[in-house]
Amino acid sequence: MSETEASQSIPPRKIPLDATQHFDREGFSGDVYVKPEDGLGYSALNVDVHGSHPLTKMVDATRSYYVREGTGTFTLDGVTSEVQEGDLFVIPNGGIYAYKGEMKLFEFNVPGTTSANAIKLDPQK
Repeated sequence: MSETEASQSIPPRKIPLDATQHFDREGFSGDVYVKPEDGLGYSALNVDVHGSHPLTKMVDATRSYYVREGTGTFTLDGVTSEVQEGDLFVIPNGGIYAYKGEMKLFEFNVPGTTSANAIKLDPQK
């Protein structure tokens, strides 16, 4: 069954917070609403930043972050900018990024990503 056929067989649904998979990492934590293995062709999660995310390169995927609230910075391919509520940061295949601050983000990945799609470039973090 192709990914398109699989996604067409999944009915519309609500995903409540208590049905998500929580994660904690140094500098950020969050809740995964849609995992790559769900077969929808994307992944989606809330990210609560309370520190920093290491310098990372995207591989074979596009990652987008919508800033829901908070303050901080995003560095995209070496250019750093302040975040504002409502900003959208898009990191395409091959893009390099990092972020830091105290903010709440919504992350959306196409296709759904695993650690193989995000190569950490700072081995110390």
